[in-house]
Amino acid sequence: TTPYEALYGQPLPLHLPYVSGDFGMEEVDRSLVTRELKFQVLKFHLTMSQQRMVEQANKHRYDRQFQVGDWVYLKVQPYMQLTLSTRHFTKLSFKYYGPYQLLEKVGTVAYKLALPSQLLLHPTFHVSLLNPCYEVPANVNHPPILDSSSPYCPYPAKVLDRRMIQKGNKAVVQFLIQWEQLPED
Repeated sequence: TTPYEALYGQPLPLHLPYVSGDFGMEEVDRSLVTRELKFQVLKFHLTMSQQRMVEQANKHRYDRQFQVGDWVYLKVQPYMQLTLSTRHFTKLSFKYYGPYQLLEKVGTVAYKLALPSQLLLHPTFHVSLLNPCYEVPANVNHPPILDSSSPYCPYPAKVLDRRMIQKGNKAVVQFLIQWEQLPED
């Protein structure tokens, strides 16, 4: 369906181009000729606008291809990956981790990586999260791993208290949580 059909519930009316001189009345002929000129100008501006949008969309787009066995850097967001620990200052953390070797191509835009087993990450990533590595360094930079034995384990032990506060026009419940391996204060 077209946007016109979705909006008005009927198909777009057929536009027949007007040839001057079809009507005997001069006023009708003049208004139909101006309508046809406006329609041509509108069509021209729409195509120019579409070309500009395509040009802007394709400005930073590129086709990234890798071969099995290539080395790539991996972009991971620790605030999105719950199995990774976050740093206090995320803007100072590494942007890319690795390099890791590509094991296989999954589909058209995903690749499976040879990740260490302690990372607890799914090994398949979209091509936009991978950056080519041209020279394999001696040391590999791994993402920060969430250690369950660390004192900052994010598992709640019990609810100590709760209260209702007002946020805007809504009542919101806040909980005071006792976390495992941490004191009550």
